[in-house]
Amino acid sequence: MNRTATVALVSYSPVAGDAPDRLAKTLEKMGMHITQAAARKADLVVFPEICSYLGAPDAWVFEELDGPTVTAMAAAARTHSVYVVIPQAIMEGNKRRNSSILIDRTGQIVGVYHKNVPTHPELDLGIIPGTETPVFETDFGRVALTICFDINYWEVGHATCANCPELVVWSSMWTGVRMMSRWSIEFGFYMAGVFAGGGSFIDPAGRLICSAPRRTSDATGMAPLITAGLDLDMRVVHHDGNIQRVRSLFERYGPGAATAEHLGDECLLTLRSHLPHKSTDELIAEFEIEPMRDYLARVRRDRQRALDGTYPTAPH
Repeated sequence: MNRTATVALVSYSPVAGDAPDRLAKTLEKMGMHITQAAARKADLVVFPEICSYLGAPDAWVFEELDGPTVTAMAAAARTHSVYVVIPQAIMEGNKRRNSSILIDRTGQIVGVYHKNVPTHPELDLGIIPGTETPVFETDFGRVALTICFDINYWEVGHATCANCPELVVWSSMWTGVRMMSRWSIEFGFYMAGVFAGGGSFIDPAGRLICSAPRRTSDATGMAPLITAGLDLDMRVVHHDGNIQRVRSLFERYGPGAATAEHLGDECLLTLRSHLPHKSTDELIAEFEIEPMRDYLARVRRDRQRALDGTYPTAPH
């Protein structure tokens, strides 16, 4: 069961300077890139961290959620029937936040993620850290959002993983490809990361799908739209205990029922269902195949039980 979503990462050259019309020009440029992404049949368009104020003398302008940036991008999302991720410094009541906003195809806000681990310069500005790692339902799959410095912190990835996203969008100020691979391998989701200097896609086995750098001094005004079709029905499992279960799957449904790729160097299996009436998750449940994230969680749990003296060891 293929569930392919096309994602476009926009690593655009920001509009520099402090002219009064700078924000209007920036929003016009961002809207143009959404138009370009829609022409490539994108389901989701993603911008870098604090996207609308990159290049401004003061990049930390805190807007309300109904401020000019979200309003303009919601209109573009509605016009082109695409989802859009808008990273923006916002005011939430009297709190300053560094946030990513997910807008749906009708221009409505699906949800907001607040950066869990702001840097010291952000804290010095009074930015309040987020404490939640929500996953948002879209018409193509489950999406989570993270921002820049978050990726250095295993606990943010672990908390995000607990909510079972299929795609994690990482809007950033830097590239972090190896860090994205680490999260994908351990937590079992696709990652799409974008910053002003480029963007990358990583599959749930931690492999680079594609990556594109850019020179932020590029004056052409044309953003490289880094696009990829992601099969959100792909799952990753550890090979311990699962190989025979996957064999049983093929014995029951035949060799064309799924694609199973054994990544021996990583002790991993990737699994995709090709049955029109069964998803990969349904096959995993039917044959009691253990996903990577569940396997690691079980080992952590049983390690603690061994330390506590409650693990049922075999008799000597």
